[in-house]
Amino acid sequence: MADILALNEAPGARAMNNRRREPVTLAVATVHVFLVLLAALFVVPLILPLLFAFKTRLEFAYNPWALPKKLDFSNFVWAWNSVKIGRSMANSLVVCAGTILVTVPFSAMAGYAFSKFRTRLTDVVFYLVMSGFFIPVQMVLIPLVRINTSLGLMNTLPGLVLPLASFGIPFWTMIFRAFFNKTPNDLIESAKIDGSGHWRTFFTIMLPLAEPVLVMSTLLTFFGAWSDFLLGFIFINNPDLFTVQLKVQSLMGTTGNNYFPQYSAALLISVAPTVLLYLLFHRQIMKGAMLGGALKG
Repeated sequence: MADILALNEAPGARAMNNRRREPVTLAVATVHVFLVLLAALFVVPLILPLLFAFKTRLEFAYNPWALPKKLDFSNFVWAWNSVKIGRSMANSLVVCAGTILVTVPFSAMAGYAFSKFRTRLTDVVFYLVMSGFFIPVQMVLIPLVRINTSLGLMNTLPGLVLPLASFGIPFWTMIFRAFFNKTPNDLIESAKIDGSGHWRTFFTIMLPLAEPVLVMSTLLTFFGAWSDFLLGFIFINNPDLFTVQLKVQSLMGTTGNNYFPQYSAALLISVAPTVLLYLLFHRQIMKGAMLGGALKG
């Protein structure tokens, strides 16, 4: 008993007890209510499709906010077959793969070069590359359309891949540069003594060390390309080349609210790959973000 009393009298225990006894002020309560409402603003749109997708059109018309009487998967079958959402998902996969292949390797090489071969010139070039990170997409839509038109890339999937990659490279170059800044230069010097050139050092030593950042950049680039709507809407007009986001939007535009359960099913199908990938690799994403203080820039 005496040991317990002594433990309770310890400074840390007293501070903890004081914190526990702090009254909830109006300001603290207001902040908590605001945060709950803000979280609900993002969570509710994700829950509502689950509520609608398993209903029949009659159930939805009678009471859209009630729970479905049974789990009816016919809406998902209709969305997959009638809307041909499978083809649009294949187009999205092509766009995502192309964006990753253009964005991640070049960002890694640029980040390594800007980190380990620093001169006044490379610093100037780095900040020029970084300036692209601060340019809004809407500001350069007209020049992008003109460039794609002149290159014959309008209404093609490569014409969508290149703009997506161009907006991703500045950010990921910054992330890779910050990561390689944390790696010791002694590794490069040791490889140089062993006769290793710059390319071999990069691919065999430095790039494997950056595996967490590689995984993070690959996944987040995939998420960004899969979720893109604006650039796809501008550059793709052929329904056969629609990405999944364009196909879901066109479904709502052609069917209207009468097919809202089917629209909700198509929406769930469209977000399923990103949700599954995040659930599988969220630890790798967090590890890549925190390893070596990569996000400190």
